[in-house]
Amino acid sequence: MSDMTYDAVICGGGNKALMLAMYLTKYAGMSCGIFERRHEIGGGLATEEIAAPGFRGNTHANILQPWYYAPLYRDFPEFWEYGGQIDQYLCSDGTIFMDTEKCITIYSQKHDPTQERTATQIARFSQKDADTWLKIYRIFISDEFQRVLMDGLMSPHEWQQTRPEYMDRQIAMLPLLEKEGIDPTPFMTTSPLEAIKILFESPEMQYNILRFFPSSVHNVRDVTKGMNVLGMAGIVTQLCFARGGTHMIAHACHQWLLQHGCDFHINHTVTKVHHDGKKASGIQLADGTNIEAKKVVITAGLSAWNLIEIVGRDVFGEEQCKRIDNLSTSNIGNLMWYSFALHGAPEYNAQAFNPDIHETFWLGLAPTADVEHIAIECDEANKAMISPMEHFNPVVWCHSLVDPSYAPPGKHVAQHEMQGPRATDLSEDDYLKLKDKHAADMITYWEKFAPNMNWNNVIGIDTNSPFDVCRMKNLAPYGNFAGIDQTPEQSGANRPTPELANHRTPISNLYCTGGFWHVGGEASANQSYNCYKIMATDMDLGKPWEEPGNEEPDSLVAEARKVIDRMREWFPADPKY
Repeated sequence: MSDMTYDAVICGGGNKALMLAMYLTKYAGMSCGIFERRHEIGGGLATEEIAAPGFRGNTHANILQPWYYAPLYRDFPEFWEYGGQIDQYLCSDGTIFMDTEKCITIYSQKHDPTQERTATQIARFSQKDADTWLKIYRIFISDEFQRVLMDGLMSPHEWQQTRPEYMDRQIAMLPLLEKEGIDPTPFMTTSPLEAIKILFESPEMQYNILRFFPSSVHNVRDVTKGMNVLGMAGIVTQLCFARGGTHMIAHACHQWLLQHGCDFHINHTVTKVHHDGKKASGIQLADGTNIEAKKVVITAGLSAWNLIEIVGRDVFGEEQCKRIDNLSTSNIGNLMWYSFALHGAPEYNAQAFNPDIHETFWLGLAPTADVEHIAIECDEANKAMISPMEHFNPVVWCHSLVDPSYAPPGKHVAQHEMQGPRATDLSEDDYLKLKDKHAADMITYWEKFAPNMNWNNVIGIDTNSPFDVCRMKNLAPYGNFAGIDQTPEQSGANRPTPELANHRTPISNLYCTGGFWHVGGEASANQSYNCYKIMATDMDLGKPWEEPGNEEPDSLVAEARKVIDRMREWFPADPKY
């Protein structure tokens, strides 16, 4: 006998669960119950007062992109005003080089829509690279490229593989590449480490673009990832953050769902999915409570390992269970992610070279412009070690410079990331020692770039690490923010396995999604939206993408562009810039 009944029962209360529930509520007309193990919903959409009281830091998701919530902005027009607001710094991306005290600066799309301002800075190192940059950017912002981008992000894999229009749009890219004189062939069988040297001639530009690869869970020595350098170069122009903290995105979802009748049950662990081998009928909670699902059960935010645990290994069969058991998690994506409560924002020596570097979101601090530093960081991470200081490659940011809500008046909060060991690579005692050591090392290193970044400027530090990330069950036991590696056999239509990639399970009305699914390791609407598309196709549910004016991918491209315009309208640029 069931204690509660819903049309749709959702296991997990993370960002994938919230966004999927919005579609099930509005377009499928289902009553939804969300069951979350932790005390808080949102999963990776998390912001806490951690380094010191009043200083807010994002403990998981931090980088957002204009496309992240494009379907939500289109299908739930109130989402922005409810708090789903993102913005950009003056400078989206950049790197300071310790040995020369020079810096390379990539201005954001909000502030530099043509990228001419960025090209002027790149030309200080190489005019050829500046010209190449403008070519790549013209390709990136073109309708042709943006359509292919949206196809790859917001369409289920089986659609991409079977419907001819997807290939047609990829073919339409070729004349554009030819027009700009960009030949993709050399990148197809090279690593990012080698591809970046083909694309740019200056070590500074090579380093700056390559640094984003580890942040995207890619090993720069992976010979299957060379093609990604073209897209990565465009992506670094549009890095966004959430106004008020990443958790505001979860608040926006929560507000909408509460107003439309969704029920939330926190501090409730799902231990079992009830089924007869063919149809799911509900779930069981750790306290023995049984929840009936009249139409569908979805695991959202659980790992593939959690999925077979609560459904039953017999359902998936020995061969598929073996594939899931053997999913790999290396050390790329295991982050030392610290928050620093500060009296004053960092003041960099490189501001003498370009004063705008002060307001850069994704700011790399490099010993020199040698890209081997980044390769060595990947090598050391795979040995369960942090790079020695001569090869440090941290990225730092200071949200309070552009959004005062992150820190008390007159104060600042900065954060940083760098690759570290997996949670399982060290004992608890050794990890605690490493966390303290890395905090001390980071201040020592940071001060070489910004002399005011010494202990006198520090009010408090939160030492978030892969060991701590395991509080999120779907990221346990390793603490990798992407859950699993982004290797070819675990990417795209293979993520997490080919059988699960399209969000179906062997049980007809049991679906699955989360960070283990494509794209993986980010807090966008992607996995939720694609899961709903599969469900809508299987169950004949409402399809907003088929409504007049919502034709895809063009409607999604338009929404992503509107986001940049909305940033300019809601958060005007400082007149001094």
